Amino acid sequence: MVCMYLDVTQSGRGELFDKLEVFLSTLDKVLVKARAKGSNKLDLHEFSEELRRLAEEADPIRQPSSVFDPGDPEVVGRITACVMLIQPRYTLSELKNTKFYGSGIYSLYYKGDFSPYASISGSETPIYVGKADPQEPAAITPRAQGTKLYDRLNEHMRSIERAGNLLTTDFEFKYLVVKSGMQKSAEGYLIHYFKPIWNNEVKVCFGIGKHGDSATTRGNKRSPWDVLHPGRPWAADATLLDQKTRDCVIEEILAHYEKYPPMAALDYRNILTGE
Repeated sequence: MVCMYLDVTQSGRGELFDKLEVFLSTLDKVLVKARAKGSNKLDLHEFSEELRRLAEEADPIRQPSSVFDPGDPEVVGRITACVMLIQPRYTLSELKNTKFYGSGIYSLYYKGDFSPYASISGSETPIYVGKADPQEPAAITPRAQGTKLYDRLNEHMRSIERAGNLLTTDFEFKYLVVKSGMQKSAEGYLIHYFKPIWNNEVKVCFGIGKHGDSATTRGNKRSPWDVLHPGRPWAADATLLDQKTRDCVIEEILAHYEKYPPMAALDYRNILTGE
């Protein structure tokens, strides 16, 4: 509830009427918006927000521009994301010799010469960001979390190995084992910030995380990732239709990087603030 304290003494009546006028103006503005949407009902949430803003403006003491709350999932996600980004890079092919415990978050980077990825090659913009949930939701130790993060990265490595136009040696990754439950907010923040083209949410070249495209069991169409990078056996099913043509996928990749240019360097201040 928004509380506004007004001076109702003789000397404060002018200020009182001024504030009442602003209050009524605010109410009228919200009602006008509602009618423009074809409704005569007051949007209580919007009205409450307008009143909150009005109360803040009426307060001679300013509100802080930001508040650090370590219990806020978005704050946790940003901090965890930054910690992951300062981790060293490893070549994806190195996974064959190193198995490890833990669940958490990771990012994949491309450094090869596949022409649609020319602008991202060698940059700090990941081509994919992902998470791996723990084996047990309440797992406390990496051992209890299982090898879920390793397993997920290994799945991607196998998919890339099967693609006829990609090499695992052209991919690097970063990863961070995190406390169980923290991986989701960090992954979401990284996807929102970098907009990696291989992630489903970005709707460009998604599909690397698919586990099969059987036309008889699920009726799926061939993913854009499999259209651009053929080689996985289930995607070779002749009965499958493409979600997008190869030319369409490439066109969307180029348009995406035109709109969101890959980053040559990381600005951690911007990453923390979301700018």
